[in-house]
Parts: sequence; structure tokens; C-alpha cells
Amino acid sequence: MFSWTPFIADAQEYIQLSGVMHVHSIFSSGKYSIEKLASLAAENDIDVLVLTDHDLVTMEYGVRPFRNIFKKREERDSVIKNGPENFLGEIARVNQGQNKVIIVPGVQSSPFYYWTGNHFKEGVTGHNYRKELLVIGMTDPEDYKGLPLLHNGYSTRFTKNLLPRFLIAFVAFFLSVYLFFKKGFIRKAGGIMTILSIVLMIDQHPFKSSRFDQYHGDKGISPYQDLIDYAREKDGLVFWAHPESRYSINGRKLGPVTLMTKKYPEVLFESKNYTGFSAIYGDNISVTKPGNDWDLVLNDYCSGIRSTPTWGISGSDFHPREPGEKLDMFQTVFLVKENSVNAVLEALAKGRFYAVRKRKGPRLSLDMFQVSESIKYKKTRMSAIMGEGILPKGQPIVEGGISASDGSKHNIVVSLIRGGKVLETFKGNTPMEFHYLDKDIRPGKTYYRLEVTGKTTGKLLSNPIFIRTS
Repeated sequence: MFSWTPFIADAQEYIQLSGVMHVHSIFSSGKYSIEKLASLAAENDIDVLVLTDHDLVTMEYGVRPFRNIFKKREERDSVIKNGPENFLGEIARVNQGQNKVIIVPGVQSSPFYYWTGNHFKEGVTGHNYRKELLVIGMTDPEDYKGLPLLHNGYSTRFTKNLLPRFLIAFVAFFLSVYLFFKKGFIRKAGGIMTILSIVLMIDQHPFKSSRFDQYHGDKGISPYQDLIDYAREKDGLVFWAHPESRYSINGRKLGPVTLMTKKYPEVLFESKNYTGFSAIYGDNISVTKPGNDWDLVLNDYCSGIRSTPTWGISGSDFHPREPGEKLDMFQTVFLVKENSVNAVLEALAKGRFYAVRKRKGPRLSLDMFQVSESIKYKKTRMSAIMGEGILPKGQPIVEGGISASDGSKHNIVVSLIRGGKVLETFKGNTPMEFHYLDKDIRPGKTYYRLEVTGKTTGKLLSNPIFIRTS
């Protein structure tokens, strides 16, 4: 993501754009059109909307032995059902028709689920349908049609993986043709076998959109890693949607079936090359607490175990479902140099943003967060901001500034975290500034990040600033 070289970075070079990520429109499960969402965003002083309508909302349950032919299929509105070209075209139209809100395209993706139980006895349960990813920034309709999902049409991407099953049916077909040219009972058996093998070849054809099916249990991280790898190939950014969601941990009835998805924070370790995860959303979250999963993953990056860092966003999941649900409760604030889709995507890719959850009042604003070197060289002091890395001369200085959007005084607590441990805590009122000289820094690679909380202002999480000392 960046090289470990010192440079001059100035947070004043950037402007802050307040954004809402994980927003649904009428293209899938949302209540409002894209145009109406842009209007709501402008009314709430939101500069960026990252749309993540469901890419495909489909479940199938088939009858043995031809489960892909004789099946019950349920499908709801989605980007793929309604046409990715229509989805992207509407975003482009709304972006061109107004200049107040930047609309960024994306989808919420559920690439895999699996069934347990018996449809005719105790009923069936679909597991992990809510184990989801956000794929952001893809601009080609064909890229959406090629997503490696269960039930997403035809594809040659996994033909090699699926060919063995097909070949069994293919060999059976040739054997049945041979038997068909015999006489008597063998000829009749060959005819029946021919019909069955043809049906089996159709059922087990190797041109499916996923190399997995929903009838053979949990496949671990593999279906999700397939999606991550595909999206990154198409220049998409991938975020785990809500790894500690309680939405269906005890099961939710959906007609004759039950949907169940346990919490899945372990995916932050099991998967690789994803961009980040929802660090703030509408559930109690433990993975972002100092020393927990997020810090462990970041430390793996610093030690070279992982090749990419992991960024934390604020996920709204705005439909809305409940009366009075506010669009601006969960915000991701981007540091950009211009108002454009590409600038927002660059900030997302490089970790140049922070996550916020409001309460009923104003939101917190991270006006400054940087790490500088304590020794000037030729009257210049090198520094780095979120998502960047620095090789400082001397002991590093960590500086921050936090305010509230209404400009008033609000009591807050700022935790400065280094490598997963709270290094220092600052208490006071907004606007607050702090300067911390880290005298206890040890050789090697590590990082700093901030957690800010307030009873009236909510919560703020910064993304990390990396540092390497000798």
C-alpha cells in the first residue's frame, strides 16, 4: 500500500468529505430511489453516498438426485436481477444531474450459504446467508454479472474445478449409448441410462458461477476468498460488512425455512487481500477494542505475515427499516484533494478516512491526526497521516485535534493506541488538541490509531498511521 520511506504529509492539503457507506436503494431492499437518496444526503450535509445494493438475492432448494433441475427457487430484487447496466446508469445520471453529493457504486454480496435439516421433517436451515461483503468501485456491468456467487448464471471461471463431476455423467452417457445398441433387457436398460445420464450431465454441468453448492456443508473461507480475489482483479475494494451482527444468530424464520448466521469475526484472520471491514455499525463491536482482532491483524501486517493492512469503515446498512432511522448516524469521513468518485475510492483504498457513529447530537470530527519526527532535517520535519507510513528521525511525535460538528464543548475521552495497547488517554472537552512524544518506542514496525468516545457525541475510530524505527 505504501513504501516505508519518510515524506512530508500535511493534513491541511486535504478536504474532508462526510460520507455514508452501505446504503440500499430500490434496486434491492431499499425504500428510496437513488435520486431521493441523493436529496436526503444533501439535506443532512452528507457529501458522499456509497451505494451497496444486494448483488443477487436468490436461494434454491432442490430434490435429490437432480437438485439443480428439480428445485424451488426464491428470488428478490437485486442489482443483477434488475440489470447492472441500469444500476450503474442511474448512478451516472444522478451524479451528472447534481453536484452536491458524490454517488459511488457498490454491492452487498452473499456469495455462499448451505442447508442443513430435512425439508419434509424438522425443516431446513440456511446457514451463513448473512455472512456478507461489500464490493465497491466496479464500473463495468459485466464485472457484476461475473461475480462468483451461487446461482449467478453461467461462467467458465470454475470449469476446471467442476469438470470431474461432469465427466462421471459423461462417461455414463457413452456407456449407456453402447448398451442401447444391444438387445433385449440390456437395450431397455441402456435407454433408461441414456436419459438419466443426459439429465445428470445437465444437472452437473461445469459452467456454474461458483465452484461450490449449498448441499455439502460449510466450505470455510474459500467461497468468500473467491469473491475477494475476483473483485480485486476487477479493481474493486472489498470490506467485510458486519462481522459481529446479531441479526440472525439465533435464526430468523423466512416462510418454511430458517436463516441463521453466527458472528464471524474470525474472517479478518482467515481471509486475505481484502480492503477492510465495518468497524462501526449498529451492533456492539468487540473486534476494535485495543488488543483484539483488528489490532492482531494490523500487527500481522507489521510483522510481514500479511501483505496488506486492514482499514475500518463505518457501515450504515441504511434501508431504512424503522421509522425515524437517520441517514447520517453512521459516517465515514474521507480525506481527499478533490470532489470526485476517484478521489473517494483512492481514500478508501489507502486508509485515508475515519469512522464515526453519532448519538442524537453532533458528530465528532478528527481535525488532525499525524505522526511526525522530533528531529528536523534542513528545517523540515517529516510526518505521516492516516494510511501512511514514516521512518522518523528521533522519537516520534503523535499529534491530534478533535472537535464537534456544532463547535460546542462536549466531554470526550481520547485513547491513543500503539500496536494494540493503549499508550495514553486524554480527557477533556471539544475542541481538544494533544501532543505526545513517544519516548518508549522500540525498534521495528508498529502503528498508532485513535479511539474517541463521548456521551453526547458518539464514537470515532481513526485508521492507523504506521511507523518503523531502527
